[in-house]
Amino acid sequence: MRDSGQRLVLLTIVLLAFTVRVYHLDFQSLWRDEMDAVHFAHDSLSTLLSNFTRAGWNGPLYYLLLRPWLAVAGNSEFALRFFSLLWGVLAVPLTYVVGRRLLAPSPAIRASLLVALSPYLVWYSQEGKMYALVLALALLSVYLYVQALERGGFWRWLGHVVVTSLCLYVHVLAALIVPLQALLFVVWWPRYRARWRGWLAAVAALTLPYLPLALWEIRILLSEFTTGHKFVPLPQMLNTMLLAFAQGLWPVHNWLAIGVFVFLLLAGAILPEKTNGWRITVTLLLWFFFPVVSVYLISLKMPIFLDRYLIWIAPAFYLLTARGVIEIGRRSRLLAAVVLVTLVVLNSRVLWWQAHTPIKSDFRAAAAYVRQQRTPDELIIFHISYVRPTFEYYYGDSSPYADGIPTDANTPEARLDTAMKAQTQGYDAVWLCYSEATMWDEREMVKAWLERNGRRTHHAVFTRVEVSRYELGP
Repeated sequence: MRDSGQRLVLLTIVLLAFTVRVYHLDFQSLWRDEMDAVHFAHDSLSTLLSNFTRAGWNGPLYYLLLRPWLAVAGNSEFALRFFSLLWGVLAVPLTYVVGRRLLAPSPAIRASLLVALSPYLVWYSQEGKMYALVLALALLSVYLYVQALERGGFWRWLGHVVVTSLCLYVHVLAALIVPLQALLFVVWWPRYRARWRGWLAAVAALTLPYLPLALWEIRILLSEFTTGHKFVPLPQMLNTMLLAFAQGLWPVHNWLAIGVFVFLLLAGAILPEKTNGWRITVTLLLWFFFPVVSVYLISLKMPIFLDRYLIWIAPAFYLLTARGVIEIGRRSRLLAAVVLVTLVVLNSRVLWWQAHTPIKSDFRAAAAYVRQQRTPDELIIFHISYVRPTFEYYYGDSSPYADGIPTDANTPEARLDTAMKAQTQGYDAVWLCYSEATMWDEREMVKAWLERNGRRTHHAVFTRVEVSRYELGP
């Protein structure tokens, strides 16, 4: 295929990526993490800048970039998520240029198609958080890294250092891209050893922007700080990432999709016979496995794994898959076409499901229900308290309100009883807005107290949110 034909195909794929991402962009209700993004972006400029060195702070650059965007576009669900959509679409041509550098135009085109239609990547292109941005920046970092190694030059190395530094402050775990690229240089040494001075200078330069992060990360890692995440064994981490990239948010195992992807991944890793083909295999495998293994090792001290934190390893998965399609095609064009069409059909099915099924906490519907039923003098208890801003985004001021009382395995009933009586004193009726409450109240003691001490008159269940009204006795 000539370059003009490739550009036309790539443009078509980019337009397809935009279409599937903009469709039903505001269908899902905002959830608390997205509401946090809105609030953080509206902090003062001095606060946003101070977050770059504040311990435990993740993604300060994203909120700084989001601030002017929201000032122009507004605070609607569509506006918030469109910022992520732009970066999610940009990841498609970036996948192509990276794939063309590492592999060839044909697998690069197929990888860009898989990225365009990946239900997982579409989902996070429709979420008002930093994940689509860190994906695009990581791809750009890899592209500039390869460019600098191939062609050298101060400005290429500077571009790589700048973009990689941006990655560090969009998501804290994107810092793993620095040791990953160092490993890749070792793998590529025979080809790029003449660039060792530029590479060494770039690595040295990257330590400066990372120092503010390192100062608080090391302190926290050596402390007894708890992240709230559960420890996940390494095999489960790898399985989670495979499922995420193979089937998106589909709630049950799609064995056909999983089987096709595993088949193509193995083909992409094993079948190539070109000279130095093993280096590309090792490159893609390191890109996928090294960050996961690193997070596992960190988690031995401080559990920190969530699949979306490692979204930037997705291109390696899809590039290796696309390489597998090409290798299968060398043996049977019909089989390669069948497996690629199968993946497109399966992805389209999941994309339709994600676009039409409420999945996120549905505070939009919950707020509408309470607004219809509640009188202004009735107390609302938010359990957990972090969900109140999201509820109020749709409801408006919810006063009078109270935060749910946290409990743990050692909380005695008498202590909770005293606290709940003090909290509800003076109210004949209270509402309970209940979402993710087991994070703070695993035994559901607050709900049980209201059931014992009140009469439930209204109850509605929405996706990940319950609202109930209780009339309290004397």
